[in-house]
Amino acid sequence: MTQTANTSLATSAEIFNAYIDRSWRSNAERQLAKGAEFVIGQREGVYLWDVEGKHRLIDCGAGGGVHALGHRHPQVLAALRQALDDGRDTGLWSVPNAEYLKLQDRLAELAPHPSLNRSVITLCSTLSVDLATMFAFRVTKRQRMLAYRHGYHGHTGFAAIVTGSPEEGIIDHYNLPAHSGFLENFGDIDELDRLLTKEIAAFIIEPMNYETFAPAPIAFLEAASRLCQERGILFIIDETRAGLGRTGTLWATEHYEIEPAMLITGKGLSGGLYPASAVLMREDIYETCMNQHRFAYISSLGGNEISCIVASRVLDLASDPALLNNVVRVGAYLSDRLTEVCKRYPTLFTEVTSFGLALSVGLTRREVGRPLYREIFAAGVLCHSVSEIDPPGLKMFPPLVLTEQQADEIAAALDTAAARVGNPVQSDDDSLRS
Repeated sequence: MTQTANTSLATSAEIFNAYIDRSWRSNAERQLAKGAEFVIGQREGVYLWDVEGKHRLIDCGAGGGVHALGHRHPQVLAALRQALDDGRDTGLWSVPNAEYLKLQDRLAELAPHPSLNRSVITLCSTLSVDLATMFAFRVTKRQRMLAYRHGYHGHTGFAAIVTGSPEEGIIDHYNLPAHSGFLENFGDIDELDRLLTKEIAAFIIEPMNYETFAPAPIAFLEAASRLCQERGILFIIDETRAGLGRTGTLWATEHYEIEPAMLITGKGLSGGLYPASAVLMREDIYETCMNQHRFAYISSLGGNEISCIVASRVLDLASDPALLNNVVRVGAYLSDRLTEVCKRYPTLFTEVTSFGLALSVGLTRREVGRPLYREIFAAGVLCHSVSEIDPPGLKMFPPLVLTEQQADEIAAALDTAAARVGNPVQSDDDSLRS
């Protein structure tokens, strides 16, 4: 008998049970194992409420950066509504549109290096990684990629072959072609030097360690840029998570003296409201790949008018000095507050790693990660994840509009969670519990 959806589902438990019964069971079970039986109802700014309206969370996951500007940012929402009210829709892929040109020009204007003056607009970062990989294969006439083992670049197409994580990677699951090698140690220049052989078309890396949120060492990224140039390898920076203001500059790449051949942005470029991503690149790469074949890249929806309008508004907001200053100020404040909690619970925590508003609370041992995730969720904070590699850490990725008052709420929730999992060091300062 064919099952049909029950439109009367009203509670988080009912929806989770329906997923387990007839949909993406493993995802629902994974959330339940983390103690996060939660279906989003109302959402606004940094906050989420469950469909019952009873449990409020500060979103410190933000969809990995999709909601970097918070949920339903009023200016992005207004831009989307205006685009629809103006009579726009997704248009036709074969008909040029002015909004695409405007977004391309804006990306070139804001690029971290003048050479990144061309771009292709796609619907998501996975597609952008997929496209960048194909471009690298064409330009170099090679067919092998190099990536960091524990990075994350996507789950379909060529993006999947450069996501080698034993936990999240799907290369073996789908019997994908082995067109990638993996750097095992983030920041290891000697290993990188050994792996960047004449077979490699491109090296793709995030400017921070996906598992720890630690910024890439300056010497490492600068060596990567130099070695790639010397060996005819394209250097691709994936700023899907680290870009658009996350580190206190529009691009994390701005913290380094490097010149990537391509840069990928996405997730947050959508404003959390309409899909948008982009690959920024050098003009010679663009001409070789896009203009030497009549149908070099076709996407029915990529680069449509509405997505370009939304993305342009996001760029305006993400590049605003006021927002970037907030990231620096509140990022440092939150790091300090979390550090205070860590000092109270030395049997649970080590130290806080931060790169703007990407933070990881170090754990003394892996076994406390999941219990802390569950308890801080119960206390009102949805964390990004628990690190899957050593050193273990509880990762936080809050929206960039976070305030100091909301940072206090996060620190207080961590203190509450820690008290339920371990014992604090006695102190005269109980301010975190107030």
